[in-house]
Amino acid sequence: MTVNIYENKHAKVFNNTMELTTVFNTIKTNKPTIPKSERLGVVYASKSSKGRKHEHIESYTGMAFIDVDDCTHPKEVKNLFKVIDCTIACWYSSSGNVHALIKIPICTTKDEFKRRYTLLASDLRHEIGSWGHLDGITTNPTQLAFMSSDADIYINDAPTTYNGIYMPTPKKVVRMLKFQKYSDASTNWCIEKAQLWFNGIDTNGYPQVLKYAHTIGGWSASGKIQEAVAKETIQQLINSNQYLNSKDSSGSINTYLTGAMASFNKGLENPLEWN
Repeated sequence: MTVNIYENKHAKVFNNTMELTTVFNTIKTNKPTIPKSERLGVVYASKSSKGRKHEHIESYTGMAFIDVDDCTHPKEVKNLFKVIDCTIACWYSSSGNVHALIKIPICTTKDEFKRRYTLLASDLRHEIGSWGHLDGITTNPTQLAFMSSDADIYINDAPTTYNGIYMPTPKKVVRMLKFQKYSDASTNWCIEKAQLWFNGIDTNGYPQVLKYAHTIGGWSASGKIQEAVAKETIQQLINSNQYLNSKDSSGSINTYLTGAMASFNKGLENPLEWN
């Protein structure tokens, strides 16, 4: 496998390619005294047609580059990567921290790469703990790394593949009410306003549900919308809200429905008049 090589950190386009085994051998034989400004740069995660802009990406390599900074126990961090079956190689960086390559499936899109990297990074952070800080900048598939010096670089000739991946975030679906709206202008206005409010709930749901239900109760008390229609509106909007039905929500649907009806009934005691 070949990777793109950059002359230095200021290079906008790569000037060469190099076999990965040659990269490892260079790290193994580099003199520790070489200034960082003179070290060759490598992009491990992707191959480019020109430079490091994402639109230049031609393909992905099946590798995730990991950079662990602020290591309090660099030896232990390196040893941790040695016992991870998916590790392709690991070595000390020029600052004495740890770099590693993890084998992942060859991605076809930047989105897929980021979802695989993000779950991998989460798992690694759990393993590394307080020994170091995993730098999230390497979620960038064109991130440049400099060839450091480590005579004891670890190379795994037969790594397994880390297949973990976060599923794509589903697009938000705004569902319209199924029942026929009443022709009365104020009733329709109330329903449309309620739809706007409830369909916009995507975090911190419970206080918003109570607030909106209470307001709609006040409208019903002032004769702007029939009580039965108002309750049905609230119930349908809660039942169809993607966030309120998700695992990310802080409560159950029954909790939201019960709280909404209680708040609606309190709103009935405080009619809201329109100017």
